[in-house]
Amino acid sequence: MAKSVRAPATPAVLVWARKTASMEIEGVAARFPDSVTAERVALWEAGDELPTLAQLKKLSEIYRRPLAVFFLQKAPREFPVPRDFRRMPGEGLGAFSPALRFELRAAQERRLAALQFYDELEEAPPAFPLTGTMREAPATLGARAREALGFSIQEQFAWRNQYEAMKAWKTRIEGLGVLVFQVPGIATSEMRGFSISELPLPAMGVNRAESPRARVFSMMHELTHLMVRTSSVCDFNEDVEAPPEERRIEIFCNAVAAEILAPAEAFLAQVEIVNHPARPRAWEAETIAALANRFHVSREFIVRRLLEHGRCTNDFYRMKRELYHHQYLANRANAQAIPERWGEKRQRILGDAFTRLVFDTYREGHLTLSEMLGHLQIKVKHLPQFEGKFGVI
Repeated sequence: MAKSVRAPATPAVLVWARKTASMEIEGVAARFPDSVTAERVALWEAGDELPTLAQLKKLSEIYRRPLAVFFLQKAPREFPVPRDFRRMPGEGLGAFSPALRFELRAAQERRLAALQFYDELEEAPPAFPLTGTMREAPATLGARAREALGFSIQEQFAWRNQYEAMKAWKTRIEGLGVLVFQVPGIATSEMRGFSISELPLPAMGVNRAESPRARVFSMMHELTHLMVRTSSVCDFNEDVEAPPEERRIEIFCNAVAAEILAPAEAFLAQVEIVNHPARPRAWEAETIAALANRFHVSREFIVRRLLEHGRCTNDFYRMKRELYHHQYLANRANAQAIPERWGEKRQRILGDAFTRLVFDTYREGHLTLSEMLGHLQIKVKHLPQFEGKFGVI
């Protein structure tokens, strides 16, 4: 009986919810049983027919919006969307897949929740200390960022593997007052990283589908966006056709990221580079791998750095880049998924800074247990997986 109860949803809000999810009417209808057609969804949005309560709950699930929002008299104001540095002007928000739109919205909502937590704890959010402009040399910004992050080259070389390196960089970035999220379920061709440069408490996201070394580069690229105060969605491809100004920003952020991870002076001082003959300008695979392992970066990063310093040819770089891409695709196709417990997965997605803030707010009595679990998107049974890092509840 309850399934046939009609729900007086506001038509304009139905349209808003669909469009902000980057979905077409046909795609919405496809998520329903056969009884709901695109024509019926259109009737709901035109106000010519009311959905049932069950159908409205399904729309709430599809659009990832609270059920109550559909009863508002007008559509709420949407979060500002980061600039899409992968698209030409005019392609609009539809260029984002629904999955990416949901992740961007989730990051915005977490950031606003974090600001509210600080207010309830009567604490000031940490002030992000880094700033810069594109009039400065990439090496200048890179040195400034590296000094703030506080790692010496010797410490960087001492990390045992790429996972330890990624954790170290991420922890230091969070220490600068940045929320760092890892984004699941998005193709790397669509997004490698994004940044939200609003202050206080800027945020960034990196794609979990990439290797730890690639994610580290993504962090440094997005950190540069935060320094120059540009919110963005990026894939870092310098060859893609894009508006000149936006392409210039992406190239600049790539250059600063390279200076953070492998400062020119330290890079060129490596014995393999010092002793390498001027001709031929090709490099052995073992030498490239050794440098990549030492700096905890990708092999493509090393070859690109050699190109930037005139130590290899553009043809050599492109050949290696294509080779590494094919190897990446082959390895990904053959890779076995590493089992993850749900609580541990949520920790990695949400980042330590946000997760710890949720726990602190709960312990101080400003969140109920249900609210805390909702922010973390876990169940009570997952809490023991957080105890080692965030303490017993």
